[in-house]
Amino acid sequence: MDIGLAGKRALVTGSSSGLGAEIAHMLAAEGARVIVHGRNRERAEAVATKIGAAGVALGDLKADRAAEEIERSVRDALGGVDILVNNAGGSEGGGASDWLASDEKQWAITHEANAIAAMRMIRRFVPDMRRVGWGRVIQIASAAGILPQPVGIDYGAAKAAMINMSVGLSKALGGSGVTVNTVSPGTILTPAVERHVRTMCDKLGWGEMPLDEAEARLVREHYRTPAGRFGRPADVAHAVVMLCAANAGYITGANIRVDGGMVPTVN
Repeated sequence: MDIGLAGKRALVTGSSSGLGAEIAHMLAAEGARVIVHGRNRERAEAVATKIGAAGVALGDLKADRAAEEIERSVRDALGGVDILVNNAGGSEGGGASDWLASDEKQWAITHEANAIAAMRMIRRFVPDMRRVGWGRVIQIASAAGILPQPVGIDYGAAKAAMINMSVGLSKALGGSGVTVNTVSPGTILTPAVERHVRTMCDKLGWGEMPLDEAEARLVREHYRTPAGRFGRPADVAHAVVMLCAANAGYITGANIRVDGGMVPTVN
């Protein structure tokens, strides 16, 4: 099935590894000309070579100067973008976990790495989309943005901000041909989550066991995910590509949960 992405220009931030790399791969497989973004040249170029990307853009989106360099790299390679996937984010040092002792600076860094980083790219690339009358903006948030936890508090708040941003921007761009949506992953089995699984096994006294057995036991006894497993990067990438499709123009302002039913609330 041709979903109309051949020749479309796409930037996926934070795509030198993990979810972003899988999203970039799947967009490229649909014929999009993709720019891989990351902070490490070697990793970004390795992904770009593997997927046949149009180029790479390097820089830390927590800084305006780096955002300008990224824009320059993208425009030099493609002239602009039709698809912007704001995937870069996270929380450095594991994030804040204590409401009463957490450092305001940590909150500011996490907010900048997620919501403000996304805004830096929106401001630079969305005006062109509106001018030509077609575009797709996808924000990668998290189940933590709609299911607050007593830990990872700065990260959850920053992802909630991104979900809110998507709805507001979708209204601001109403009738322009540019759609804005959020994809909110649950627990996805990236290398970082694999390390978390091993840590949990040690903490729970389970000892060494194959990863698939550890995953099944954690899902059954602790996460209680209705899908019966953790997600995979491809699960998230499929949702992103669906929202980018040419015939997805009536979907805007939505938050698509890719969490295996983990979030026990109405969206």
